[in-house]
Amino acid sequence: MADTPEMTQPGELPLRLFPSRIASLGFAVRLPPDWIGHPLPDEVPDFGDPSRLVPLAAVTAPHAAIVWAVAARPAYSDGCVGDWARYLLSHHGLEVREIAEGRLGALPALIGEAVQPSEVGPLTVRFAFAEDGGRLINMTLTAPALLADALARIWIASVETFALEQSAGATVPLSPAEAAEPSAPADLSEGITVAEVAEAMPEQASPWAAHARAEGAAALDPEQPINARLRDAGVGLVPRVLAIDEPQHCATLGCGAVSAQLTVPLGWHAIDDGRRVLVFEPEGAVQVHLDLLALDEGDVDGLLDRLEAQARRDYPAPECLRVRQGRIEALALRNIFDGDQPLEQFHMLIDGPDADRVLRARVTALPEGAVRAANMAELILQSAVFGSFVVATGRSDSGPDWWLAAQLLERADRLAEAEQCITDAVDHLGASLQVAELYRQRMLRLHAEGRPDGAAAAREAAVRWAHHYAAGATSGGEGAALSRERDAFLARL
Repeated sequence: MADTPEMTQPGELPLRLFPSRIASLGFAVRLPPDWIGHPLPDEVPDFGDPSRLVPLAAVTAPHAAIVWAVAARPAYSDGCVGDWARYLLSHHGLEVREIAEGRLGALPALIGEAVQPSEVGPLTVRFAFAEDGGRLINMTLTAPALLADALARIWIASVETFALEQSAGATVPLSPAEAAEPSAPADLSEGITVAEVAEAMPEQASPWAAHARAEGAAALDPEQPINARLRDAGVGLVPRVLAIDEPQHCATLGCGAVSAQLTVPLGWHAIDDGRRVLVFEPEGAVQVHLDLLALDEGDVDGLLDRLEAQARRDYPAPECLRVRQGRIEALALRNIFDGDQPLEQFHMLIDGPDADRVLRARVTALPEGAVRAANMAELILQSAVFGSFVVATGRSDSGPDWWLAAQLLERADRLAEAEQCITDAVDHLGASLQVAELYRQRMLRLHAEGRPDGAAAAREAAVRWAHHYAAGATSGGEGAALSRERDAFLARL
């Protein structure tokens, strides 16, 4: 029983990002952390074959024949989602047990269960079909029938948390047309080549574009005057820039204060002081503070109660409203003032890196820009990836090649080579913290394997490398900030 998926509760599942392979179909979803993402072929199928879809992700459980997958294709030219789902299920030999309307993340969807014969016995296939902006999306979880019940909660968690990076919304109804037998949807396009597929599956405007500012990536330059002044005053440092995506108008940052990667729109400043991350624009009309809050053995509702009580102590007559948007729980405050200046504030919460903490975005804005600011904070929260906050997401959900190579060397106990692999690839001070993260993960793995001596040695190495990171500072302000980032890392041990 120790190896069955039942041991992993959905609330404990980390959010995993799958970068877009085609047509802006990147997405995030909660899955078990030890399930393995696999590289996918670059070939795009000929969509002149109505039964073909292009795979977006393929993830397998480490100890059983369990496959979670997402695929997509251009929506057909006629019919509805129900027609298309029944055709594809029938064509691929799946016997549908049940099917009903539901939601795939925020999208209307058809969700159900089917049986598929195989050489190892009957397989249970859970499926979801949804349409978004002319793109048909299919999620499946396939497992031997004997394991299917143990996977139910993981399936529910993945369905509920699935979120496209760029969603245009549903444009086709779910309800199936009346038909005696499933048939191929009509009037399909001719074969679509790799070069043409972007036209067949239209790109969607970046959600970050609406919030980006003219300063662009320069706002994240540590030597930019505002950033340099804050650094020299000991306020904090610009977080490590992991990736800049000019076409999408955003940048991904490694934020030590919250032990996470966060994406922000270009043109906004970001400062990490080791306790929180501040995202702001120089005019001061909007500030977004991101930090980790302890639940203190309570739940999110209890935490919101405490935040509301604090607001009522801080302001004479605040208007308080509870809001839920997807997986975000929020407290909105109106009729609050800074002197004579009216403000609005939002406390927006999502699950944190563990069951005892949440990630909070505290948004403070002038009333005329408050809703827009909250929408931006929602994007930032939805982008959060907890864990290693130095490695950027690469061609898979597991990191770039050098990080994968270092992990393999570590598992083979070739530790000096693993360290060298990281320090050769990362040509800045962050290499030391990345090596520390490698040893932290080794500590957790060895502890789970019942090897306490090895876990203790790995912990010592993680502490040593974390101190080496802080010792590399070249100024007093940088030293204080790196020490706080070091301490935040050590607290995770």
